[in-house]
Amino acid sequence: MFRLKTFVISILIIILLGQVIFSNESFATVHSNKEINQLDEAGSVSKYHTEGIMGKGIKIAILDTGVDLKNEDITFKKGINFTSGEATDFADRNGHGTKIAGIIGARKNGEGLIGIAPESDLYICKVANDSGKVSFDGLMKGLDWAVEQEVDIINISLEFGDGDKALKKAIDKAMNQHIIVIASSGNIRAEGDTFKAYPGAYPEVISVGMLNLQGEIYAAEFKEKKVDMYAPGEDLTSTYFHNKLTLDTGVSYATAYASGFAALVMEGKRADGDVVNRDSIIKTMKADLNQGIDGAPWYIYTGLVLNIATFVGLILLGIYSVIYYRKTLPRGWPVRMIWSILIIILLANIIGRLTVYFLSK
Repeated sequence: MFRLKTFVISILIIILLGQVIFSNESFATVHSNKEINQLDEAGSVSKYHTEGIMGKGIKIAILDTGVDLKNEDITFKKGINFTSGEATDFADRNGHGTKIAGIIGARKNGEGLIGIAPESDLYICKVANDSGKVSFDGLMKGLDWAVEQEVDIINISLEFGDGDKALKKAIDKAMNQHIIVIASSGNIRAEGDTFKAYPGAYPEVISVGMLNLQGEIYAAEFKEKKVDMYAPGEDLTSTYFHNKLTLDTGVSYATAYASGFAALVMEGKRADGDVVNRDSIIKTMKADLNQGIDGAPWYIYTGLVLNIATFVGLILLGIYSVIYYRKTLPRGWPVRMIWSILIIILLANIIGRLTVYFLSK
């Protein structure tokens, strides 16, 4: 009987230690021989990819400067140009759109970059010219085109200083088709710059703020802006001309990260039969991605707290057991006490992690 209890206790210790060691993914950019994974400070992208969730079947429209048509890391379903009379000329000559497309959906092909949602279907809509300038009219045409393609997500890594009634109407049209519209909350050009960026400032749009490499809010000004959720935006690996990769920082890239991640969340929820709408997408993204010190749901850090508590508990239990054994050599270890403490630790982990799981749904 004693040997059986000792064996069971040993198994529990191994399980708990394994949980502490392996439950959190490594952060920062991970390099392979030929391909680079995107920055993943929270470990959530890796978790989805490990589960085989890579955005398959999710249609994402990218309203930007077009895309590098020769880039070997980017494939797309369709493309169109609204910056000139040449509708088929959606080639990117600026670079911004190619970077956004790569962050969202660079293919897993053994070369270059692996995007956040590498199996998503990209729809390229050139609404900004080669200088990066965009008009209300061009953006509205892009929104209407995306609705016609019946996409699931529209990424707008662009911004206006003011709203427009016609633009708001185009946004509403997309929302009425249950399309998730994700846009930049606006770059901070100087200290104290808290202006509202449109279309991100519209209530129906998911407006994205920016996190730094440590998962903290990049600048205090974001707290005064209309921000629905935060995503990594510092030193993101991006695709560029001639199949090169660059490191870029900006809210535009955080927005692309959020759109790619929304595709993973959407695919996961559809597979589980869960509700997929703006609120459920935001709630899950907030839980899965670090949101900085301010504005984060309390349960985001539960897993980390449980890991620390479990590790410390096991160390203290080991020390206590050794001391007890040395003082009472003839009787051996206090098996009942050790058994009870391990059961409590295990139950705390199960209850805590289930709570986080259901709250994040």
